[in-house]
Amino acid sequence: MRAFRFYAPMSALTATYLIAAFLLTGWDVSPQGSGGSKQNYPAMIKDSADQRAKAERDWRRMLDSYGVPQTPPDLYPIIDTPRSLLGVSGGIKLLGATPESGTEAFALRQAMKLFIDRWRDLLGADPTSISLISADESADTRRLTFRQGNYAYPVAGNFGEMVAVVSSDGRLMQLDDRFIPVVDLPLKPSTDRDVAAKKVVGKVFTYTDTAGREQRLEIGAPSEVTVKRLVILPIQKGDAVEVHLAWEVVAGKSMTWTMYLDAMNGDELKVAQNFQT
Repeated sequence: MRAFRFYAPMSALTATYLIAAFLLTGWDVSPQGSGGSKQNYPAMIKDSADQRAKAERDWRRMLDSYGVPQTPPDLYPIIDTPRSLLGVSGGIKLLGATPESGTEAFALRQAMKLFIDRWRDLLGADPTSISLISADESADTRRLTFRQGNYAYPVAGNFGEMVAVVSSDGRLMQLDDRFIPVVDLPLKPSTDRDVAAKKVVGKVFTYTDTAGREQRLEIGAPSEVTVKRLVILPIQKGDAVEVHLAWEVVAGKSMTWTMYLDAMNGDELKVAQNFQT
């Protein structure tokens, strides 16, 4: 499904207030100053007991408001956003009445929009900068995938998205929320695109073939490397999430890998194999 913008883009003033709000409401982040500071790079989102306690309070308030029996929240570590609705029997009813025939999809999306706006603190969401990127429908449910858009570049990796599964009668049945708070990062890379591409030439990737044997593939020429875009790459390490500015690079021909190289120092951050064996 073609991606489209669900909410209006966030203004620079709103972004400034959002950063301040995160700092004042318990998020333990390491701000980098104006435009980011190499000295304190990468930015860090640290585990915060205050933020976790606040998320648990917001969770209890949410269940109370929908008349759902209390159950402990299943929260992601460090970012403290809902990982699931584990223990919430029957889901959370978002619609008070069954929508008219032909308006179901619109009604469910509007109900989800209101839910995000109402519980923005618990979800770590900025409603003005969220995109609905897919809405997969089955007979009984709709799977809505939202992408975070309050950074200067797309958020990549295992963060920056929220998936909501809503039943046809308007019940939120599942929620997987991996939005991260805004931290200050450099806006421009220190390692340019061409340098990033050259770092990949000569790299050897290993993989296992269909017979279970280990194989090696070397990137032998610049034509086998495509530097796609700059991204924000959060990486969980211990009790913190490091947030990097990174180049997203695809290497290989018929078999490819996606690599993330730190845009400030050129370090290899992450590699993902794009094929199955």
